[in-house]
Amino acid sequence: MTHDPLMKGTQLEERIGAYFRLNGYDVQQNVIAEGKSGARHEIDVLAKKSDGITEFVIAVECKAWEKPIEKDVVSKLSMVVQDAGINKGLIVALQGWRLGAEQTAAQLGLELWGPEDIARRLGALSVAELHTPNTRMLEAVATVNASPDQLQQLLAAQSKGILGFSREEVVWAELVWIPYHLLEMRCSTVVKDFLRRATTKVTVIWNLYSALDGHFFQRLGLAPDLSEVAALAFVPPRTKPKMVTAQLLGANKKLQELVAAQAKDRQRQKLEELGIPLPLDNLSVDQATLVYYPFYVGLLRRRGQDRLAAINAVTRAACEITGKSLTDNMAFVRAAVE
Repeated sequence: MTHDPLMKGTQLEERIGAYFRLNGYDVQQNVIAEGKSGARHEIDVLAKKSDGITEFVIAVECKAWEKPIEKDVVSKLSMVVQDAGINKGLIVALQGWRLGAEQTAAQLGLELWGPEDIARRLGALSVAELHTPNTRMLEAVATVNASPDQLQQLLAAQSKGILGFSREEVVWAELVWIPYHLLEMRCSTVVKDFLRRATTKVTVIWNLYSALDGHFFQRLGLAPDLSEVAALAFVPPRTKPKMVTAQLLGANKKLQELVAAQAKDRQRQKLEELGIPLPLDNLSVDQATLVYYPFYVGLLRRRGQDRLAAINAVTRAACEITGKSLTDNMAFVRAAVE
């Protein structure tokens, strides 16, 4: 396994060149081609095949990067192909591409090979040897329940605007693991029977709170089975669980101290919005665990305005509260993902 990016790129070029040779092409690597404009273009792999009458030429750009390629890589190769009079352009991207690159390739008539395409042609072992261990093992509270195509379609629907107007450009989109504090809590309430004898009813709940801004996300029915996942894109936490715990305990303390009926009703509503079931007399947080939940996240742009949209990769539904949270933390999220 190689860890040097330049060496990894060279190995990818050599293996792609060998693949084309096995399929009857004459191959050159690191070719300098002069275009009609007079510009000189460096081509990673140039593959030619002739039937004695015509010649077909393919220019291959090899990207052994540790992140998906963007659309500028596609646009650049398209310009080279046109200027140098080459029949076809192909980009081989070890870590795949973002949605904008895929859309641009389709518009410009270029072909993309991602990890699955490379593995099918070169073999899975060959691809594994080229990969740098750039994933992070995370503790996940849920697993992805949608295909990449489904998630892309769902995100595209979010960018259409009202009645198809004011459509947003999808700058990039990918599966991102978002951090949450999983809190195990005990909710106690005093119950009196018909003889007016008091007993305490205790309910154990498991709630997820955003580790970016502390908002309540979801209540789980049972103690979740956590599993490790290898994540390529994830956002680290910005808050500690004690911030969320202090917010919850403080809200319950205020409820117990209030006397006026209307004020108590407003406070009960606030607790329900925080995911706490009512009635409630006492609340305790027994355990806090940092976990991750999968979303398909896209950077959408219209007239210079950016926002982050989120598709729940488990339920396959657009999640406005997560999208708003990510947008509110835009610089932090983009620095982590991009």
